[in-house]
Amino acid sequence: MLPRAAALLPGASPGPGRRPPPPPAGLQEPQPPRGLAMASAGAADSVRAEAAGPQAEAAEEPEGGSRRWGAQHAGARELAELYSPGKRLQEWISVILCFALICFNFYNLLFYLRLEHMPSVIVGIFAGVITADFLSGLFHWGADTWGSVELPIVGKAFIRPFREHHIDPTAITRHDFIETNGDNCFMTLVPLANMAYKFVSFSPEALYETCPWECYVFALIIFITMTNQIHKWSHTYFGLPRWVIFLQDWHIILPRKHHRIHHVSPHETYFCITTGWLNYPLEKIRFWRCLENVIQAVTGEKPRADDMKWAQKIK
Repeated sequence: MLPRAAALLPGASPGPGRRPPPPPAGLQEPQPPRGLAMASAGAADSVRAEAAGPQAEAAEEPEGGSRRWGAQHAGARELAELYSPGKRLQEWISVILCFALICFNFYNLLFYLRLEHMPSVIVGIFAGVITADFLSGLFHWGADTWGSVELPIVGKAFIRPFREHHIDPTAITRHDFIETNGDNCFMTLVPLANMAYKFVSFSPEALYETCPWECYVFALIIFITMTNQIHKWSHTYFGLPRWVIFLQDWHIILPRKHHRIHHVSPHETYFCITTGWLNYPLEKIRFWRCLENVIQAVTGEKPRADDMKWAQKIK
């Protein structure tokens, strides 16, 4: 999929204050539909702005003095205003409960872990990371591709951030820890509570036997919990700790350049955002495209219709 991202380069701006010479008469290229052109231009602008930092953002200002893409986009402003105090409270509660249960379960796992478990535990941790990457892609694809912000409960609570993120990709870098990780912490509460229940109700013998399996589940939960934080780091180009950059450079977590491929409009590929390991193989077998074709054939719904609606808002 790298050629898809590379295709942006011919359309790149020649620099602030300079314009390319007009093409000779009769050689003008046909213009794409206005909405699609705006969405593609916006994605390209956001990718270049992320890569170069604040200086590039200033250089991308159009003559009118207000950017069409980013935090000043009409759709981005409207979506950001839908973040409610009730949603904030839910995120706080989720984060507190999640990390309390993580600490409790981690202590108990260490208590029952034995040396003979290590080969199974290593395999289980690796399998947990792979599973988390796939689930991150599945959830990301579902929220990006289907549904609407107008849906009851889930629309504003869970779909809204995905719509905002495509219009203003750097908004996530301005979110604090609670807003960034609240939803993922909420999703892991049930499996964490189930694991804690096992530790207080099962016999020591049973816990000893199931320890490798619980290590797999725990690794899966940890990486799901941290997925949005990893996603935020993939959009952060300044001030990252060296250990985060090291993990990105070695593709242990989602690298920044790798994730840019997803942010080329219409955002139809590279959905896995935990490690990104599965993006290339899933794209090669056209996994997401096949799912979309099946769902569209059964329901008649068009993929990413709501996403494009928000991208085309101008006021």
